[in-house]
Amino acid sequence: MTNETDIQKVEQTPDAENEHMELIAKMAAQQLSRHYPEHIWMVGWAPGMTLVIKNMAIADGRYGYTVDAAKAASVSQLEHAVVMGGGELLERCGVKRGAWDGEFMELKNKD
Repeated sequence: MTNETDIQKVEQTPDAENEHMELIAKMAAQQLSRHYPEHIWMVGWAPGMTLVIKNMAIADGRYGYTVDAAKAASVSQLEHAVVMGGGELLERCGVKRGAWDGEFMELKNKD
């Protein structure tokens, strides 16, 4: 087992916001992997500097958590919001914050 995070580039569009958000998404993925190891995190972005965080071990892949990166006053505030968002997804599945146990998850309350 290695401590390196597998971060892959999915899209390459020559756009200043995309380039900036790619760096932010990588940082977010690293933070999530550091705080919640072994989980299968996917971090993307939407126009307007919105991060989209998903845990690919959740059975219904439609659910995620968004973080408005533009509202963060500092890098540490953004990192905190990302970690809290990842934790929120885990809690919605009834999973303790921490390392993934390898079991796929279901949302506990879809209403």
